[in-house]
Amino acid sequence: MSLIAPVKPFFKYSMDMKLAVPVVAYYCQLYGVQKGLEIVKSDTSGQDTGPHKKFLMGEMQTLEEMKKGLPEGSTKDDHRYVVENFVTSAFTNADKEERTCETITKKNAKDFNTCSHFIMLLSSFGDAYDEGEWEEKRKYCVFKAGSIMKALKAGE
Repeated sequence: MSLIAPVKPFFKYSMDMKLAVPVVAYYCQLYGVQKGLEIVKSDTSGQDTGPHKKFLMGEMQTLEEMKKGLPEGSTKDDHRYVVENFVTSAFTNADKEERTCETITKKNAKDFNTCSHFIMLLSSFGDAYDEGEWEEKRKYCVFKAGSIMKALKAGE
Protein backbone atom coordinates (compact mmCIF):
# COMPACT_ATOMS: atom_id res chain seq x y z
CA MET A 1 0.00 0.00 0.00
CA SER A 2 1.26 3.41 -0.91
CA LEU A 3 2.30 5.74 1.89
CA ILE A 4 -0.08 8.43 0.68
CA ALA A 5 -2.99 6.12 -0.19
CA PRO A 6 -5.22 7.69 2.49
CA VAL A 7 -5.23 11.02 0.61
CA LYS A 8 -5.47 9.74 -2.97
CA PRO A 9 -9.31 9.86 -3.00
CA PHE A 10 -9.15 13.63 -2.49
CA PHE A 11 -7.23 14.05 -5.75
CA LYS A 12 -9.84 11.95 -7.56
CA TYR A 13 -12.69 14.01 -6.07
CA SER A 14 -10.85 17.16 -7.15
CA MET A 15 -10.58 15.95 -10.75
CA ASP A 16 -14.22 14.82 -10.79
CA MET A 17 -15.54 18.18 -9.56
CA LYS A 18 -13.12 20.55 -11.26
CA LEU A 19 -15.71 21.96 -13.67
CA ALA A 20 -18.93 21.52 -11.68
CA VAL A 21 -17.83 22.83 -8.28
CA PRO A 22 -14.39 24.45 -8.64
CA VAL A 23 -14.22 25.75 -5.06
CA VAL A 24 -14.86 22.28 -3.59
CA ALA A 25 -12.43 20.76 -6.10
CA TYR A 26 -9.76 23.25 -4.99
CA TYR A 27 -10.23 22.37 -1.32
CA CYS A 28 -10.15 18.64 -2.08
CA GLN A 29 -6.81 19.20 -3.81
CA LEU A 30 -5.55 21.43 -0.99
CA TYR A 31 -6.53 18.91 1.67
CA GLY A 32 -4.87 16.08 -0.26
CA VAL A 33 -1.61 17.99 -0.66
CA GLN A 34 -1.50 19.21 2.94
CA LYS A 35 -2.30 15.85 4.52
CA GLY A 36 -0.06 14.03 2.04
CA LEU A 37 2.90 16.22 3.00
CA GLU A 38 2.14 15.65 6.70
CA ILE A 39 2.12 11.88 6.13
CA VAL A 40 5.41 11.96 4.20
CA LYS A 41 7.05 14.25 6.78
CA SER A 42 6.03 12.05 9.72
CA ASP A 43 6.93 8.74 8.04
CA THR A 44 9.25 6.62 10.14
CA SER A 45 9.02 3.42 8.10
CA GLY A 46 12.29 4.11 6.33
CA GLN A 47 10.84 3.69 2.85
CA ASP A 48 11.90 6.03 0.06
CA THR A 49 9.54 9.03 0.15
CA GLY A 50 11.04 10.66 -2.96
CA PRO A 51 8.35 9.45 -5.38
CA HIS A 52 5.61 10.54 -2.97
CA LYS A 53 7.14 14.00 -2.58
CA LYS A 54 7.46 14.30 -6.36
CA PHE A 55 3.81 13.32 -6.82
CA LEU A 56 2.68 15.83 -4.16
CA MET A 57 4.77 18.62 -5.71
CA GLY A 58 3.08 17.94 -9.04
CA GLU A 59 -0.29 18.11 -7.32
CA MET A 60 0.79 21.39 -5.72
CA GLN A 61 1.40 22.79 -9.22
CA THR A 62 -2.13 21.71 -10.15
CA LEU A 63 -3.39 23.40 -6.98
CA GLU A 64 -1.78 26.68 -8.01
CA GLU A 65 -3.45 26.49 -11.43
CA MET A 66 -6.79 25.74 -9.79
CA LYS A 67 -6.41 28.73 -7.48
CA LYS A 68 -6.27 31.02 -10.52
CA GLY A 69 -9.64 29.61 -11.64
CA LEU A 70 -11.47 30.41 -8.40
CA PRO A 71 -14.10 33.17 -8.57
CA GLU A 72 -12.38 36.54 -8.63
CA GLY A 73 -12.79 38.55 -5.45
CA SER A 74 -14.03 35.60 -3.43
CA THR A 75 -12.77 35.27 0.12
CA LYS A 76 -11.93 32.27 2.26
CA ASP A 77 -15.26 32.85 4.07
CA ASP A 78 -17.05 32.63 0.71
CA HIS A 79 -15.22 29.37 0.00
CA ARG A 80 -16.10 28.04 3.44
CA TYR A 81 -19.76 28.77 2.79
CA VAL A 82 -19.66 26.92 -0.55
CA VAL A 83 -17.82 23.91 0.88
CA GLU A 84 -20.04 23.72 3.97
CA ASN A 85 -23.19 23.84 1.84
CA PHE A 86 -21.78 21.17 -0.46
CA VAL A 87 -20.91 18.91 2.48
CA THR A 88 -24.33 19.45 4.07
CA SER A 89 -26.01 18.57 0.78
CA ALA A 90 -23.84 15.46 0.27
CA PHE A 91 -24.59 14.28 3.81
CA THR A 92 -28.32 14.91 3.49
CA ASN A 93 -28.49 13.12 0.13
CA ALA A 94 -26.54 10.07 1.32
CA ASP A 95 -28.65 9.77 4.45
CA LYS A 96 -31.97 10.32 2.65
CA GLU A 97 -31.08 7.83 -0.10
CA GLU A 98 -30.16 5.15 2.44
CA ARG A 99 -33.37 5.67 4.42
CA THR A 100 -35.72 5.69 1.43
CA CYS A 101 -34.25 3.17 -1.01
CA GLU A 102 -35.80 -0.26 -1.39
CA THR A 103 -32.52 -2.16 -1.44
CA ILE A 104 -29.30 -1.09 0.24
CA THR A 105 -26.33 -1.44 -2.11
CA LYS A 106 -22.59 -0.92 -2.18
CA LYS A 107 -23.32 2.52 -3.66
CA ASN A 108 -24.93 3.56 -0.37
CA ALA A 109 -21.78 2.54 1.51
CA LYS A 110 -19.60 4.38 -1.02
CA ASP A 111 -21.74 7.52 -0.69
CA PHE A 112 -21.33 7.53 3.09
CA ASN A 113 -17.58 6.94 2.79
CA THR A 114 -17.25 9.78 0.29
CA CYS A 115 -19.31 12.03 2.54
CA SER A 116 -16.98 11.30 5.47
CA HIS A 117 -14.09 12.47 3.28
CA PHE A 118 -15.94 15.66 2.33
CA ILE A 119 -16.56 16.43 6.01
CA MET A 120 -12.80 16.21 6.56
CA LEU A 121 -12.38 19.11 4.11
CA LEU A 122 -13.92 21.43 6.67
CA SER A 123 -10.78 21.16 8.78
CA SER A 124 -9.15 23.39 6.13
CA PHE A 125 -11.20 26.25 7.57
CA GLY A 126 -10.25 25.78 11.21
CA ASP A 127 -13.33 26.86 13.14
CA ALA A 128 -15.75 25.53 10.50
CA TYR A 129 -14.88 22.01 11.59
CA ASP A 130 -16.67 22.09 14.92
CA GLU A 131 -15.38 18.98 16.68
CA GLY A 132 -18.86 18.30 17.96
CA GLU A 133 -21.40 18.40 15.13
CA TRP A 134 -19.24 17.68 12.09
CA GLU A 135 -17.09 15.08 13.82
CA GLU A 136 -20.28 13.29 14.90
CA LYS A 137 -21.56 13.32 11.31
CA ARG A 138 -18.21 12.05 10.02
CA LYS A 139 -18.22 9.18 12.51
CA TYR A 140 -21.83 8.42 11.56
CA CYS A 141 -20.85 8.23 7.88
CA VAL A 142 -17.91 5.93 8.62
CA PHE A 143 -20.16 3.74 10.78
CA LYS A 144 -22.91 3.57 8.14
CA ALA A 145 -20.43 2.73 5.36
CA GLY A 146 -18.91 -0.04 7.46
CA SER A 147 -22.21 -1.47 8.67
CA ILE A 148 -23.67 -1.51 5.14
CA MET A 149 -20.61 -3.31 3.75
CA LYS A 150 -20.66 -5.78 6.65
CA ALA A 151 -24.35 -6.49 6.07
CA LEU A 152 -23.82 -6.93 2.31
CA LYS A 153 -20.95 -9.35 2.88
CA ALA A 154 -23.07 -11.32 5.35
CA GLY A 155 -25.82 -11.50 2.72
CA GLU A 156 -28.37 -9.51 4.69
